[in-house]
Amino acid sequence: MTEILWNTNSPHSPLRDHELVELRLVDLGGTEEHRYLVREIHAAWSASAQQIEWKGFEDQIYEDEGDALRYFDARKATNQTTGFPFLTTLN
Repeated sequence: MTEILWNTNSPHSPLRDHELVELRLVDLGGTEEHRYLVREIHAAWSASAQQIEWKGFEDQIYEDEGDALRYFDARKATNQTTGFPFLTTLN
């Protein structure tokens, strides 16, 4: 599951600077036990440079899918309340 949170309602406009947070929940699989990665990536689009400027990322690994989903939802809620209210969901 991948969701991108934006600080603007027109995130695909190449003429405006904007910031984004990408949240990913990935099942890493495993032979006996599954592991789940929650990755939070921060970036910004620079209209003048016409490129993405990567600002960093943070990873958390969970053995329980429920714990991973709760952390994913908590990170999403925190980012939405701190200036990233617009959402794009990718499949």
